[in-house]
Amino acid sequence: MKKLVHSLNAAGIEIFADWLKDPKGSAPTAMLDDPSYCVEIAKEFWVDINRVFDTTFELGKYLHEEVFHNVSDPVSLDSNTGMWAWISLAFISSLLSKSSTRNNKPLDLPHYLELSGQTGRRLGYRLIARTAWKLVRLHGPLAEIALGSKKSPWGEMAEQMTSRQEIFAHPSFWAVAFRLYRGPQGELRRGATSQRPASARKDPKNNAGKGGVRRLPSTFRQFDRTYLTRAMSLEQMLQVLPKEYQRWVAQS
Repeated sequence: MKKLVHSLNAAGIEIFADWLKDPKGSAPTAMLDDPSYCVEIAKEFWVDINRVFDTTFELGKYLHEEVFHNVSDPVSLDSNTGMWAWISLAFISSLLSKSSTRNNKPLDLPHYLELSGQTGRRLGYRLIARTAWKLVRLHGPLAEIALGSKKSPWGEMAEQMTSRQEIFAHPSFWAVAFRLYRGPQGELRRGATSQRPASARKDPKNNAGKGGVRRLPSTFRQFDRTYLTRAMSLEQMLQVLPKEYQRWVAQS
């Protein structure tokens, strides 16, 4: 069913937030075209609210290629928090937890709504639908490395690759991460998001957690002191990566 994209007003956002905090019964999707809870936006965009997506990457690809294509003012679209709340509600069935303990339950509030004030600005990257659209728009198929999980609409890879502004839009970072951590069948390589334990830090011979995505941003920060990394090709980046990444390069 095609619906014209709207923006949830304050009353609509409050009702949606209440449901997210205490999800009894079905999501309040009846608000999607109720003028008491939503308002029209400046331009016409249409979505098929019956679409269901196996991964957040698929949702982002749909929004970029079929809904918000040829957008002349992406900054204005990005900042329309009421519209992204509407989008979150429209596709809520694809954005719920898939874990065994919280199956079909919402994740934390910032994954669907932008909170007010400084907290909202700090956690804005977690608004799943908006970030999915932005990443596919910026990085195309490379965005799948962060958004391709079928186990959760927002996995650890998404958190690690979007929480730092210096790498969010960094083309070389995404190309390297895609090469290192994506398996031959599109799966995430085992250990890609592992954290280096405190015990391993005391033992130079212990390689646990080395070369993973948690360490890659700091490697890029160090490189930026010497190289113009945004202008480097993927092969150039792979050649200068430290030794700890070589096993990942060899497997790619």
